[in-house]
Amino acid sequence: MFYGHAICSLDKKSRIIFPSKFRKYIRQEANNKLILSRGLDGCINVHTYDEWEKFELKLSKLNTFDPKKRYFMREAMLYVNECELDSQNRILIPPQLVKYSGLKDEVLIIGLLNKLEIWNPDFKESYNKRQELTYEDLAQQLSEELDKL
Repeated sequence: MFYGHAICSLDKKSRIIFPSKFRKYIRQEANNKLILSRGLDGCINVHTYDEWEKFELKLSKLNTFDPKKRYFMREAMLYVNECELDSQNRILIPPQLVKYSGLKDEVLIIGLLNKLEIWNPDFKESYNKRQELTYEDLAQQLSEELDKL
């Protein structure tokens, strides 16, 4: 499970060194393969290959005769890219995802249990400022829901 965060440098070829704090949670079944896709709110989602297969199975069950579900499927799959950690533990972020997420020299990686998010730190700060509720307010509102799970 991924948790915490890391700040990384994006090199001129759009590669980042995948942090060791996250590398150690890539299961052997994933074969050092990661799936990068367009996330929500301007970030990039990163799934290990084995976790992506679980997500893919759920997506494949959507009824694509429904226009909203068909649109979602198209948009969700549009920027999906498979990448593999190279010998120096780097991953290449495809140009379309770099453009979508506005990545520059520095990136923020956030662990979200079964996936990671890659952010432009400025985008993440702007996202945080747009939130109507504080973390504390949300914690209070969600505490009852979490207790029921």
